[in-house]
Amino acid sequence: MRAVLFQVHLWTGLTLGILLVLLGLSGSILVYERELLALGAKPAPLVSASGKRPPLDAFLANARAAVPSKRAAATIMLPKPGEALLVRFQRGPQQGTDVYLDPATARILETRQSPSNALVAFAHRFHGNLFIGGREGRQVVGWLGIAMLLLGLSGLVLWWPKRGRWQGAFFLRKSARGYRFHRELHGAVGIWAFAVFIAVSFSGVAIAFPESARAVLSLGTPAPVVHSAAKPSPAVRPLGAEAVLRLVQSRYPGAKIRSLSFGRGDEVRVTLGDTAILVDPRRKSVTSAASAPLDRFMAWQRPLHEGSGQGPLWRFLVFLSGLLPGLFVATGLSMWLKKRRARLTLIATQVLKGAGP
Repeated sequence: MRAVLFQVHLWTGLTLGILLVLLGLSGSILVYERELLALGAKPAPLVSASGKRPPLDAFLANARAAVPSKRAAATIMLPKPGEALLVRFQRGPQQGTDVYLDPATARILETRQSPSNALVAFAHRFHGNLFIGGREGRQVVGWLGIAMLLLGLSGLVLWWPKRGRWQGAFFLRKSARGYRFHRELHGAVGIWAFAVFIAVSFSGVAIAFPESARAVLSLGTPAPVVHSAAKPSPAVRPLGAEAVLRLVQSRYPGAKIRSLSFGRGDEVRVTLGDTAILVDPRRKSVTSAASAPLDRFMAWQRPLHEGSGQGPLWRFLVFLSGLLPGLFVATGLSMWLKKRRARLTLIATQVLKGAGP
């Protein structure tokens, strides 16, 4: 069984290695997306006036009037003290228009294109769907995440040291050279980074296949119904942006609300710190509050995968986890080539001996 597992581990890494390396590198880039975009971005307008903020609906209406296409999809980003309020109309990764408004008067200060960066744009498209349009691309990425999980778990079994050899299994010996150097580096880095690597890989799979992940984690138990299936009458007037904000504040007192996103559907996505909830403005209720343990676990997967919400140390560890496939593929390929070369040399030697007098 160990020999079979070794072959699965070896050939999964050799055949999918390049894709896994690029997937990991693109993920590492996206961990520091905000910083990369800020490098070439023009500073946001500053404001000095203070006073009672107008309703968010006024900001949204003024911003939509300033954008010729008047796109329905918009995100209101609540400002920090001294900053302008931002309304972003997003068409896709790095494709949108930013409208900055005075938080005290809702007056438009500036309209500009959203920050862009060629490297971040490539990382978004590759890491999100491998440049494959539609849901199929996300599913391919999800299967690559499953391959990473398989490599990590099989690697743990293959690394597991025999009795009496535990002490040397966690470190790279100074005397290691050639094949042994690559093997010890492969194993030592793998075991020290195992928890982070598995967590990031699993969260990526959960994001790509949320329904399947829920079914597996709940052992097939159907998800609880959050609200009645009966749809409200179209005549019911939906909550505006300000009313949605007040509803969330009453539901989560003291929570730091970062943004409100209005799509083309009815639901409004509200970001609380690094967690997102959904609000139904017609039912005037939170439709996905992540209150059940499984809901909370699933809601935690995206910030866990992106390295957000857990402090700078976790963010840096997630960044490093994206570099690991490159190291594993390089050391694994080196080991395979060295063993293959040694095997061919042995065969050539035996042939020469057999051909001798």
